[in-house]
Amino acid sequence: MSKKFFKENEIMNGSGGFVWWGGRKLAVVRSFEAKITGSFEDIELCGDNATYSMYNGYSGEGTLTLLKIDSEILREIAEAYQSGVMPDISIVSAHQQRGTNKVERIAFLDVTITELMLAKFEKKATTEEEIPFKFGNFEVLETI
Repeated sequence: MSKKFFKENEIMNGSGGFVWWGGRKLAVVRSFEAKITGSFEDIELCGDNATYSMYNGYSGEGTLTLLKIDSEILREIAEAYQSGVMPDISIVSAHQQRGTNKVERIAFLDVTITELMLAKFEKKATTEEEIPFKFGNFEVLETI
């Protein structure tokens, strides 16, 4: 019999995920994703068949999907788009490992909302609000 290297209850799932928008915990998060993509420049040298990569920085982007229960985010972002004055938005995600007190938390700073769905609904379907965003900085606050 082989020995297992993990416990099933320690596998993380989305039920342990939480999101704070500007310090306010969102109650109806359906899904959340955020990633960074490195910017690299190819370096090629005469007499060397290899291609090397030079790191030039990163860009961050993600998507927050909520069940629609109010218009708070719509109101905030629509006002920003109309006035031209973008709000200072931060997002914090927390992904809790069930059965333990361990949490992975990440802060996304300098957030820009790149698209705003003004209206969306479908017969016999729950209404979701999808909010794509970009971020300038991030900070890993806690790891498991």
